[in-house]
Amino acid sequence: MDVLPGCSVSGQAARKNRGDLRQCVPGGVEGAMDAEWKCKQRVWASQLACDALPPNRSQTPPHTHTTPYYYAMATQEPSPPSSMESNKPGFPKKILGNKLEDKHLCNCCHNILRRPFQAQCGHRFCCYCFNRTVSNGPQKCNACIKEDIFEEPTSVLKQGCAFPDNAVRREVESLSAVCINEDCTWTGTIKEFELNHEGKCEFMVIPCPSCKERIRFNEQERHNERECPERTLNCKYCKEPFHFKNIKAHDEICPKYPMICEGCAKKKIPREKYVDHIKLCSKFRTPCRFHVVGCDMSVEKEKIHDHERAYAYEHLNLLLHYIMGMKVSMEGLQPQGLEIAGHKLLELQQSLRELEARVSQLSTTSSGPPVQGAAASSSSSTGPPGPTASAPLPPPPILPPTLTVSTSFTPLPSSVGAALELQLHSEKTKVAELGRRCTELEVKAGTFENVVCVLNREVERFATTMEASNRQHKLDQDKIEALSNKVRQLERTVGLKDLTVVEMEGRLREMSATTFDGIFIWRISDFAKKRQDAIAGRAPAMFSPAFYTSKYGYKMCLRIYLNGDGTGRGSHLSLFFVVMRGLSDALLKWPFNQKVTLMLLDQSNREHIIDAFRPDVTSSSFQRPVSEMNIASGCPLFCPLSKLDGKNSYIRDDTIFIKAIVDLTGL
Repeated sequence: MDVLPGCSVSGQAARKNRGDLRQCVPGGVEGAMDAEWKCKQRVWASQLACDALPPNRSQTPPHTHTTPYYYAMATQEPSPPSSMESNKPGFPKKILGNKLEDKHLCNCCHNILRRPFQAQCGHRFCCYCFNRTVSNGPQKCNACIKEDIFEEPTSVLKQGCAFPDNAVRREVESLSAVCINEDCTWTGTIKEFELNHEGKCEFMVIPCPSCKERIRFNEQERHNERECPERTLNCKYCKEPFHFKNIKAHDEICPKYPMICEGCAKKKIPREKYVDHIKLCSKFRTPCRFHVVGCDMSVEKEKIHDHERAYAYEHLNLLLHYIMGMKVSMEGLQPQGLEIAGHKLLELQQSLRELEARVSQLSTTSSGPPVQGAAASSSSSTGPPGPTASAPLPPPPILPPTLTVSTSFTPLPSSVGAALELQLHSEKTKVAELGRRCTELEVKAGTFENVVCVLNREVERFATTMEASNRQHKLDQDKIEALSNKVRQLERTVGLKDLTVVEMEGRLREMSATTFDGIFIWRISDFAKKRQDAIAGRAPAMFSPAFYTSKYGYKMCLRIYLNGDGTGRGSHLSLFFVVMRGLSDALLKWPFNQKVTLMLLDQSNREHIIDAFRPDVTSSSFQRPVSEMNIASGCPLFCPLSKLDGKNSYIRDDTIFIKAIVDLTGL
């Protein structure tokens, strides 16, 4: 189909051409649909070209030099959604309230269209939704399937098959919108919502980055400072930061944490100085010096000497038992103990030799001739002298009284020899045991001597190290004291600066609310809470910021009783006018004589409550102030409280507005 640059294509011609295309285009229905889509593109481009022609060229003949240019525009493929478009899905449906229409909805996310694109099947999608749908390749249009009009290739979504629908975009962005966040009163158009309000609403609910609790955007600062369990605090004692959940653990290790002395009951002792305090505190109970020997009493330091005098006998007994126990345990290590053991060993060896000699003599006697021969042989024996020759003979055995002594010697019974052998074996065992014990004691003594030498060297080394540590500790203490003094000085300086900042902030707030034209509007928020405070007597009256008749004129303010004052207490809202002392009072005319009008504003601008008065020049309330402010003068029965409690527009969003107008005539 030829498209002329200076004309439009009618719907009948388009339908005719679509029919022709279905008949002549190769590929059957699919080819015809694709050709029809390209035909639509050419029609849209032609219409755009016709709109863009200047007036003097709108009727250009078909075969002029402009034809190729517009033909190129008509055949150009629509550009796919750019990566520079919005990366968000559609707007939430609630922002339109009850004005929602289906034509404004995305066929993918079913929200209000954001940067709408129209596919070749005629359905519209958000830019973000379309890009996400075709990111994994061509996809079937779900809306076509749902409407039972699916037709390939028209109903297949793919890159390059959609164009930005700016007409629908302008229509959507011009729709009236409201904020969907609770308590937010913002209104405007969708375009204004996207540019100025979306993501910036103070009532938007967001997760806390620390504890993940969902909070309002305008409550984030209060939550981070007062409520978040993961918030970081600075210790009020040592100023070190810590997490709120670790507050108890920090109090247990804080060096500045205030301690209470158990002796003198002194409070607020920093933990780092507590040890030094108890060393000097005379009331602190400390263990007795004799606790190492068994005294288990704890005594106040100032009474320790009285305790030692009163328990001197018990302490001496404990000390004696302790020393005796040490003596017994150390005897095995003394050289005298080894010497005694050596003497005992020699004595046992001597006894052993004597026993062996006696056994030998007895054995010889029991196997020899009768006593006479034995005696002669013994007397005539000239053997070499030895230890057995000089050994005394055992006493003769005691015979029973029924036996008589014969002239011949009776042999020694075998039981006596066996007994002597057993005794000899027992003595040898004792000697061997004593020798073994002596050897063990000598080894232990040598080991203990080595240990003592090593301990002496370690003690000397530790003493040297301790002395160096003490010197370093003293230097550190001096440095800490110097730094502490500097910190205290800086804290005082910071405190003075903080006071200055608070004072300047107060002045700034006062100046920001000040007017200089005699007209002042006072906004009172949190009305219900402040009224309850007034009823309870916690804050019966409130003062407004100061305002002026001119920059160098009278200084004034308002005073309000939300639960009434005087005759209006409990039944009326009382409103008063106050003249304040100003810097330019010396230049002004006194007494104050300007008409004053007080108003409670109806926030729907229907019925304001108004009261006006002209000052009594004889009253002290309107003379030149000699203090910060004069006595208030005004209307104790300004407005019945019942009128505020009813359904009216004086209170909106828990806020009321008071307006004061000072007549400037004659000034």
